[in-house]
Amino acid sequence: MTRIRVRPAPGRRVRLPGGKLLKAEGALVARDLFIERRLAAGDVVEVPEAPAERVRGEKR
Repeated sequence: MTRIRVRPAPGRRVRLPGGKLLKAEGALVARDLFIERRLAAGDVVEVPEAPAERVRGEKR
C-alpha cells in the first residue's frame, strides 16, 4: 500500500483509526480510504516529501 505524509489542516484535530491524534508536524500514513476521505473533506493536507539527500560519493 502506498504511504504518504499528511498533517492536520490549520485549525483541525484529526484522530487516526487507532484512536491517536495526528501530530501537528504530520505523519507517514497508509493511503487508504480513511485518509482519502480526510483529504477530500479538507481535514488533512498532504505534505510533499523532502528530496532524498545525496549519498556520499554519488555523482549527479
